[in-house]
Amino acid sequence: MALHPKPWRERYGDEFRALLDDTDLTPRTLIDVVAHAATQQVRARFTLVLVALAILVSSIVTHLALQAGLTDNILWAPTTPRRALALSASLAPWAGLLARTYRRHREPMEKG
Repeated sequence: MALHPKPWRERYGDEFRALLDDTDLTPRTLIDVVAHAATQQVRARFTLVLVALAILVSSIVTHLALQAGLTDNILWAPTTPRRALALSASLAPWAGLLARTYRRHREPMEKG
């Protein structure tokens, strides 16, 4: 239970505890509970997970561009199609995050 986010535990903790009390503790049950807790943690911190993924993807693409000789640093100009593609791949996760943020901030204005 402690692996779940606090708001989830406050809302569903008593029911979940009762369910666990009525269930045999098998390895499969333990795996299900841990997987559910991990899913709830990701949902509770989804934006943070997206930022971490954007950092990871950008870092990998930049590293590959450096290894391929497309650039000497992270501030390269898209002077060839390969360099432009590498730059686009490096920036794409951040563009996706910006678009998601823009949509999320526009939705309340459109409803109001």
